[in-house]
Amino acid sequence: MTKLNGKIRFKEKVFEYSLIGYIVLLLCWNLYALTVGNMQALISISIQGVLLFLIFSRNKNAKTGIKIWAIILMLSHGISFLAKLLKIFLGDEINIMELLKKAIFLIIGILIYVFNERYVEVSKTE
Repeated sequence: MTKLNGKIRFKEKVFEYSLIGYIVLLLCWNLYALTVGNMQALISISIQGVLLFLIFSRNKNAKTGIKIWAIILMLSHGISFLAKLLKIFLGDEINIMELLKKAIFLIIGILIYVFNERYVEVSKTE
């Protein structure tokens, strides 16, 4: 009996390079956060490190990892965005930059999820 292994293939190089660049930027940001004492950054650093390893090794689990990570991004930033809108509705001061930042990260999460589904495929190899 032969064991089937899979490798991922990015059908769109722009998405691949953009995704890697985005993860590297977040990784740098979290490394900086760690140096100034934010120990919670270790969680993000670990996740981003694993994602980069899966992507560079073309591991078949990279597609699933990217999908889960994108869902976490969408949920965390989406809930944060809605909470900020609710606070504004209840009388909190409007901070356009904060709202814009939350909306941008939410949109990035959605785009990563959609592009991952469309442009990443798992090929079967023996």
